[in-house]
Amino acid sequence: MGGHAVDSDTVFSNYQAVTSKTFVVSLMCEFIGVMVFTFLGSTVSDKVFGPWVNGLALAIWIYTAANISGGHLNPAVTFSTLICGFYPLIHSILYIFLQIVGAIFGALLVAALIPDAHVSMGDGAPGCFDNTVIGKGLTHSQLFGWEVVMTFTLISVVYACGVAKPGHGSFTPLVVGLSLVACAGTGGKWTGAALNPARVIGPLAVFKCGNNVAYIYILAHLLAAVLACSIFAFVSGWGPLSPFQSMQQLGLSWNEAVLMWITGSPPKRFQDNDEQNITDVLAKQAKQQEREEAEEDGLPVHKDQA
Repeated sequence: MGGHAVDSDTVFSNYQAVTSKTFVVSLMCEFIGVMVFTFLGSTVSDKVFGPWVNGLALAIWIYTAANISGGHLNPAVTFSTLICGFYPLIHSILYIFLQIVGAIFGALLVAALIPDAHVSMGDGAPGCFDNTVIGKGLTHSQLFGWEVVMTFTLISVVYACGVAKPGHGSFTPLVVGLSLVACAGTGGKWTGAALNPARVIGPLAVFKCGNNVAYIYILAHLLAAVLACSIFAFVSGWGPLSPFQSMQQLGLSWNEAVLMWITGSPPKRFQDNDEQNITDVLAKQAKQQEREEAEEDGLPVHKDQA
């Protein structure tokens, strides 16, 4: 097996090995994807088309990035897959950093291309999540609750369609985008429907808006990430990078399991080359098991099983 095989069935758990040539490309995908997603989502002003523009923009960029970076485009998604054992620590830290930087650059594009928008203009700037988008009479507790429920919905769809096996393959980005449409369509009038810490932090950094409520959005997103991971792990188990799972599945020592969770690279004895990740190792093990079972049953072994 040469290089890294992309699992099109579980796109959100795809990642590139740190030593691979495409690792930097995967980081750029997250940066550019969030930058353009922030720009498109911030510049739509029609309340009817707003949810559709945001949802379709997200779906398009997940399609674009999925086979390279996993197409997270959201620190809450990355954080959730990290703690659930589907994504390595190093990748997650770099992804979240670049997603936030991408959102900042997206907000800078908004400031440059929208008339009357300018840096540090305060509340009411395009794409801001502040008191001007929060529904009249909505308390901070209700704001928190809305964002938890909507973000939990989004990340649960990610797990169900793009992490669990069998997944939904090429339909996954569209379904995730439609989940954003659904949430923004119902909750947008109350909270603006952020569902993404980067979408809050980017405009906050550029326009200095929403200073008094940004923390509510971000904490809600992080709680939703933990809840979605907890329920998925309870139903389907931890991801293959979780030290608890890899110690049992691959027979790793605690130190080896933690190191693999940090770097995403399995121990050398499991790899055919430095670019392989846990998906490649598990695929190779599955083929080996199929070959052994075929031999036990006296069945012919196909060339691709050998």
